[in-house]
Amino acid sequence: MKIKNIEEGKVVTGTVYEVKDNEVIVDIGYATEGTIYLERLTRLDAQTCHDVVKKGDEIQAVVRKKDDEQGIVLLSRVEIEQKELFEELQTKFENDEIIEAVVKDVVKGGLKVRAHGFDMFMPRSEVSIKYVEDLRSYLHEKLPIKIIEIGRKNNRIRIVVSRKAVEKSKKDLKRQEELKDINVGDVLEGTVTKLVPYGAFVRFEHVEGLLHISEMSHHRIKQPNEVVKEGEKIEVKIIGADGDKRSLSLKALQKSPWAKFAEEHKVGEKVTGKIVKKMQFGILVEIERDVAGVVHRNDYSWDPRFNLAGNVEVGDEIEVQILSIDVENQKMQLSKKHLEYNPWEDVKVKVGEEVSGEVKELQSRGALVEIQGVYGFLPISEISDAHVENVSDALKEGEVINGVVLKFNRENWQMVISKKAYEKKRIQDEYKKHLKSSNKDEHSQTLGELFADKFKDMKK
Repeated sequence: MKIKNIEEGKVVTGTVYEVKDNEVIVDIGYATEGTIYLERLTRLDAQTCHDVVKKGDEIQAVVRKKDDEQGIVLLSRVEIEQKELFEELQTKFENDEIIEAVVKDVVKGGLKVRAHGFDMFMPRSEVSIKYVEDLRSYLHEKLPIKIIEIGRKNNRIRIVVSRKAVEKSKKDLKRQEELKDINVGDVLEGTVTKLVPYGAFVRFEHVEGLLHISEMSHHRIKQPNEVVKEGEKIEVKIIGADGDKRSLSLKALQKSPWAKFAEEHKVGEKVTGKIVKKMQFGILVEIERDVAGVVHRNDYSWDPRFNLAGNVEVGDEIEVQILSIDVENQKMQLSKKHLEYNPWEDVKVKVGEEVSGEVKELQSRGALVEIQGVYGFLPISEISDAHVENVSDALKEGEVINGVVLKFNRENWQMVISKKAYEKKRIQDEYKKHLKSSNKDEHSQTLGELFADKFKDMKK
């Protein structure tokens, strides 16, 4: 019997007439049926033909062999199925879809897996996000995978797959979900995963943020490990969100050194600090780390003549009083003199008043006279009516003299007295007393004769 119009290699279409465990009978519209054995029915894992087709299904197959004498036509569907499956896999690759594969063997450099009727290769680097020491633990396991490379080379199909890509996709999805719940202003606990020169990376669950070194502390630090350590759990505040990036801050949860200082100290309090800088108008004194205030030169000593620059050095410790604290602008005014006794507060004199004091120091331009516990200045021109060439010719240290206050300024520690004015005043007072004397003979003596001796004393 010759089977006409049927050629080996030709694709025919038929209807499944009968399904057995190991073969399928197909009506292909000729005098004889075609037979497809299980191994030529599918590339997929199937125990019997019943797992693949059923009676009445229309299928295509390739004529593998025909026997005119016996009237046998052997068919194969695997060639057609392979093309269909390959096209499906290409579509899944293009759509970045996840498929399932069974690990068949551990081979050099990775795993041999099978899916959709094809053997595929999974490199060791694509097995997992984490490093896997023993690949044999995956044997016969079903793994979700993604195709990362597919093609034909020298009529051979090459498919490279990745399980790591699936893990990464799931991780990215969870990360995107978590990002929606991490917003500016939130306070979260995370784990320090990595230190870098410019800061530290902190992981929450799937999201990682950057804690910049400038946001680690209100104090200036040189290295991130001064504040945090890898593996440490810390609480941070979200201060910035840009796409998938999150900026973190530790110091936003801490009180600034100035705020803390203002809570612990008050105006009028005595504190100890270290001089960190000398300036033209005063000195900068650090009371606590990164909290410093200014002592104006007028607030260092009650004595306006005190030479601040020449009497203090950077590094010196001094006690000062807090005059004012400005937390917002990080400024503080300090004073040293307010902790000390001001002798001028107790001085009770006024201009024109007569005073008495001891000569303490002779100078080229006059003398310092101690009056009520402070020094008044007696200019050389105010010692006598007569010309004085040298102060030492007219005065001696330890000598007690009288004078009249010419100038007095308590704030500037200034008092100027005149011995000459006192002498003149004394003569005038005595003259007035003489005029009032009822027993005095107005015409018996002239004024010059009366005070001749006094004038002689003033000219000495």
